[in-house]
Amino acid sequence: MKQFFWLLCMLTASLSSTAVSANDSNKPVYIYFGLEPDIITNYTSETNKIGFISVSVEFMLADNDGLDIIEKHEPLIRDKIISLLGQQSPQHLRSLTGREEIRKVIQNEVNSLLQQETGKGVIENLLFTKYLLM
Repeated sequence: MKQFFWLLCMLTASLSSTAVSANDSNKPVYIYFGLEPDIITNYTSETNKIGFISVSVEFMLADNDGLDIIEKHEPLIRDKIISLLGQQSPQHLRSLTGREEIRKVIQNEVNSLLQQETGKGVIENLLFTKYLLM
């Protein structure tokens, strides 16, 4: 009985260490960076009334090099996002499909901007953690 217990313990220990090393070696470690403060900008509605949009933007980055690039170019990135949001129609800003399209456009445009400035597009994903229209 004692031998069976030790065999079971050895087998369990070897299986758990194999599972941990297999999972850890292939998983990328992502870093998140949030633009502070939130971005607030205006847009013009179809009745020429001014509306406002407030968004919290988080970037998902693959490594620390990307974090350094984002921090260095944050003013340029904020300007690009403000410009892109201000160009949108109110209908586009309000719809769920429009919101997703805007998110993708901003991610692609910011990556293109960073590619021009640094030679690297470092954003893996862009997330809106707050999205308010006023």
